[in-house]
Amino acid sequence: MPAGHVLVALFIGLVVAALLNAQGMHKQALSQGPGIGRDIAGTLTAGLAGVSGILQIDQPRALLKAALGRSGDDKLVGKLAITAKGPAAPAAPTKPVYSAAKPMGLYLTGDSLITDPGPVLLDKISTNPAIKPLGVTDAHAATGLVQPEIFNWFDYLPQQIKALRPDMTVATFGANDGLGFTGVAGAEEFGTPAWLAEYTRRVAGVMDSITAKGGQLVMLGLPIPRDPALAARWAKMNAIQKSEAEKRKGLVAYVDLFDKLKDAKGNYADFLPDASGQLQRARSSDGIHYEPEGATIVTDAIIDAINELATVPGLGAPTTAPAAPATGTQ
Repeated sequence: MPAGHVLVALFIGLVVAALLNAQGMHKQALSQGPGIGRDIAGTLTAGLAGVSGILQIDQPRALLKAALGRSGDDKLVGKLAITAKGPAAPAAPTKPVYSAAKPMGLYLTGDSLITDPGPVLLDKISTNPAIKPLGVTDAHAATGLVQPEIFNWFDYLPQQIKALRPDMTVATFGANDGLGFTGVAGAEEFGTPAWLAEYTRRVAGVMDSITAKGGQLVMLGLPIPRDPALAARWAKMNAIQKSEAEKRKGLVAYVDLFDKLKDAKGNYADFLPDASGQLQRARSSDGIHYEPEGATIVTDAIIDAINELATVPGLGAPTTAPAAPATGTQ
């Protein structure tokens, strides 16, 4: 076959493949951070998706997604309907007491920062009859509250809470949220007053959706990251989560991991002391996620928070060394 024919066939194949995957490409384009690259990609893929839809070339992909139970993968989320009601009563609820006869249903969820401490916690409570894990750790990496077009926690969580009816949820969000919002006036850039207001609304909405059926929530703050610029952003998001948790005392306990994972000088550290005082690697090479010792530190903090909200017989004492007093901030 002449080389020219091969190139034409290759080009036609690429065009057909693009049309078949147009909806996914358009969603991926809009998932980028704000900027000229996103604007160009969004415009180009929007036209491609439009042609694909008109000609129904996207139907094989849609049918395959439906067969796999993933028909919502390419759905783009518009305005979010979030109602943050806060605690139902001004007084904190009565601290629940659990037992082998009445075990605490425990649900673990969030972004990739729950991936390492989740299994450590489940292993630690595995022999406690007063706790009933509701499945494995429900982690969704590379998701957050800013980009529901990637994964819509505001739809997903109410469904999970309704289905599982957990007594206690441990959740973490925010690692992927240092971005501007799409479709929120004045919030296109991180940290503006409009951004802070919208993020507060979303954090409050998540807390209320989790506690709406009477369950309690341990909200894990973001750990100090290695990158100082990222640390500054995460500190702002942590302040919002902490403030909203304090409005829901007795229902929500906020866990400050930012300070807990600092070294004795108040800085980020890859290595932290274990229960015997020996330095162990606590953070992954990316300066964000956890190595086993870091996951253990987080697990112990979760246990402290659960004990703050509820009475659970046999919920163990911490296994890590007490946090060293911080002498500065990052």
